Amino acid sequence: MITRSNFPELLSSLDFSQTNKIYYKTINSYELKSIFANEKLIYPEGLKAQRDTTKNFSAPENFVVFECVHNLLQSGYKPEHIVLEQGMPGGHGDTGGFCDIIVQDNDGVEYLLIECKTADDGKSREFSKAWAKMLKNGGQLFNYFNTYRRAKWLCLYCSDFRNDKVESIYHLISMTDNNDFLKNNDKLQSFAQIQAENGAKVDYFNVWTDTYQQDFITHNLFESEIFKVGNRPYNVNDLKIVDNDTIQKKYHQFATIMRQHNVSARENAFDKLVNIFLCKVVDEKANPENLKVYWKGAASDNHYDLQDRLQQLYKIGMKDFLGEEVTYISEEEINNAFHLFKNKKDETKRTVLEYFTQLKFYSNNPFAFLDVHNEKLFFQNAVILKEIVQMLQDIKLKSEEEQHQFLGDLFEGFLDQGVKQSEGQFFTPMPIVKFLISSLPLEQVLQNKNAPKVIDYACGAGHFLTEYASQIKPLLKDSGRNLSEFYQKIYGIEKEYRLSKVAKVSAFMYGQDEMNIIYADALAQNQEQGKALQDGSFSLLVANPPYSVKGFLSTIFDEDKAKFTLYENIDNEETFNSIETFFIEKAKQLLHAEGIAVIVLPSSILTNGNIYIKCREILLQHFDLVAIAEFGSGTFSKTGTNTATLFLRRKQATPNLSEHYKNRIEQWQSGNFGFDGLFEDHHLLQSYCNHCGFNLDDYKAFLSAIEEMPLAIAETELFQEYRKAFEKRKFAKSANLAKEWLKFAKAIEADKMQFFMLAQNNPQDVLVVKMPADNKEKKAFLGYEWSSAKGSEGIKYLNQTSGDEDDSLAKLKGINQIQTPLFNPQNLFDETKINNLIRQNFNQKKVEIPQTLTNYVSLLPLTQMLDFSRVDFDKSIRTNVQKKIKVLSKYPIIALEEFPAEIKKGKSITAKNAIVGDYKVVRGGKTLLICIMNLTVWKTQLLLVPQVQMQDL
Repeated sequence: MITRSNFPELLSSLDFSQTNKIYYKTINSYELKSIFANEKLIYPEGLKAQRDTTKNFSAPENFVVFECVHNLLQSGYKPEHIVLEQGMPGGHGDTGGFCDIIVQDNDGVEYLLIECKTADDGKSREFSKAWAKMLKNGGQLFNYFNTYRRAKWLCLYCSDFRNDKVESIYHLISMTDNNDFLKNNDKLQSFAQIQAENGAKVDYFNVWTDTYQQDFITHNLFESEIFKVGNRPYNVNDLKIVDNDTIQKKYHQFATIMRQHNVSARENAFDKLVNIFLCKVVDEKANPENLKVYWKGAASDNHYDLQDRLQQLYKIGMKDFLGEEVTYISEEEINNAFHLFKNKKDETKRTVLEYFTQLKFYSNNPFAFLDVHNEKLFFQNAVILKEIVQMLQDIKLKSEEEQHQFLGDLFEGFLDQGVKQSEGQFFTPMPIVKFLISSLPLEQVLQNKNAPKVIDYACGAGHFLTEYASQIKPLLKDSGRNLSEFYQKIYGIEKEYRLSKVAKVSAFMYGQDEMNIIYADALAQNQEQGKALQDGSFSLLVANPPYSVKGFLSTIFDEDKAKFTLYENIDNEETFNSIETFFIEKAKQLLHAEGIAVIVLPSSILTNGNIYIKCREILLQHFDLVAIAEFGSGTFSKTGTNTATLFLRRKQATPNLSEHYKNRIEQWQSGNFGFDGLFEDHHLLQSYCNHCGFNLDDYKAFLSAIEEMPLAIAETELFQEYRKAFEKRKFAKSANLAKEWLKFAKAIEADKMQFFMLAQNNPQDVLVVKMPADNKEKKAFLGYEWSSAKGSEGIKYLNQTSGDEDDSLAKLKGINQIQTPLFNPQNLFDETKINNLIRQNFNQKKVEIPQTLTNYVSLLPLTQMLDFSRVDFDKSIRTNVQKKIKVLSKYPIIALEEFPAEIKKGKSITAKNAIVGDYKVVRGGKTLLICIMNLTVWKTQLLLVPQVQMQDL
């Protein structure tokens, strides 16, 4: 709001000069003056005023009138055109009133009626209240129009002074008919009819309401030539920079539009909103001098033309940004089709155009917020579309750097409410996105001469990519390198058509226009992209790929499937759903040597059997494992899926360590140790024996054996387990069992040795991050929680406060203030946070875990994370420290499976049936004593009692 206290600053911002507290400005030889000593507002000679109530500082509204007159003079109107406080019958309560400003034409005929109000500022809402009255019954302006019916325009006006800038806010209503619009429906009443019938105020109001749907415009009051309001083309210079207040207003406006028109399908509404954003992106680039995403007003625009302009821009945007062809046929093309038509040309053309209109507009389309399948529904949807366009038309997308964060936040808020996850998806919350990207050694990645190629092969809405682009920006600030060069090397692939549009628009909103978003299946070969997506060309991969999607292989060509070694291990394509395993192999294909990856995966990837074993083999053979971050339920929205985020570095392709170790093991197993002096890996054999508890000489004897198993190694505990497994196998009677037994054990040991050597070669210990189990501690660890409260669903930051702000806006602010051990949003290089530890581990620096993080973080050698003590070596990756427990007992130690007892479900036991004995039984917190007198009975039958725990047996 403009007040006496900020009025001097406002005048200075309008280039008024000042002497002795007298502010003055000359416009086209007409002088405006403000004298603070006697609080007078002086207007130029020739400007008429029926009374002087607006010529002083007595009310804040007077400052609005003064600022509005300043703008009128600056636009070219003369003082003789302007009348202040013109009295009239009708007005407040239809008892008379004074119109703040009347603009008359050169003949003295009323052209424009302006009612001035103070701007809304939270305390006072004069402008909003006045507009609400206009929508209800016409308010003061229609009262004034009832007297001055030759006026062409009505204007409800306010001005504000924020951030050292003056902002004019107004709603302009045309009182002139649009005859082209009226021709579409002969039932609609016109202003001309009401005038001819000498109708009342309410009749004019009804035409504005029923015929023109209470239409108004918000531009071209001052920008157009005088007496030609609304005629000047709308251009990029008319657009405004968004700020925090703008974001809040747009959220409220969008929610209000959806509520007023009963639009309940949020996802569809967001999809259409994205399409309009896409059109606006194209519009600012292609039509800077004559923007098309703009409602020109009922006097010169109609719903058909608006939608047609949007469809044309949508076609261009889909082609230019996503490579998709969209069919669009203009009316001009239909007319041209009749160029050589001879018989009944006009009648036939008119009929065809009618059908064309029905097909083009009376059906669902990229801008259908409602289900459209007839003319009535088209107009219902057209009103919504117009209001959404008006909501966005004044926002400048392509502009100064500082507003990109606001634009991104604006889009993010709409996205938060408009996209729901589908099969196989769980969208990554922004705090986790920031944590993962900030954990990467981006400074090292950017050191190469050429900009690194970066990819998210399941990019969804593009969060990872836009966050990466945002984080590299300050790192490159003083490098002198062109930021767009780096953005050009960012690639996102998304299989879902809708999300691919979201990702591209999101990138543009963050000022990352050059980012490449590809609508495609990442598991298929993309021939059109060719070299851009070439295997082995990417330096960084970051993704949260889908998981558990049944039948996904049926959508991929055979030649594409054949490129995956995992495909050889699949029996049934229709039921196979482990799509995440294929994305891991795809990462191996895309990254070059030393390339890094961070991939969010379900935790089952670490331990599951079948195809997951082959998947872990790919991981261990082709990647260094840098870190694993385990997140439990409560991390990804309402999904209970536990995840393991893998931080990886691609191994060198040459030499291929996996193949090298395999060859070395083959040499050892043939008794050839002669190359041990040649290769720097013979110590790994000793390390393996130490890890597994084997005597080196005994183990070498086993490796050298050809015909039968050496006794010393056969007597070890692990080889005895091998023997039991071997004896369960079936062989032909003629088989040499001693040789088969040796072959069986050597195959298991060869596999174990190969992966032990790969694990031992991991350049650093694996940094393991674990989320606490306690719910309260989980929330503190994450810095957020999820709400399912009606009307307040979604993510809630723990420090988030309630208030007047839109919930989405509060979220955007809250993310920069959360407290979490994962990262510091104010300082991503905070050495006390987990992301810094992961970054250090990537750089192979010594990691010292702060005391405050010891409950969450540990360092484990990769060899300890693999279990080499099992017969079935499934390469499970354990994230818990495995402690070896040695039992000292006078009784022989035997495996539970060999325990001579029958374990079965027993009967319920009560206190009544309990007897005093030697062994304590606890049920429901109460101790029951049961005596088992005969040890032989104990050995033959172990009774399992429901809800009973046996202790101290």
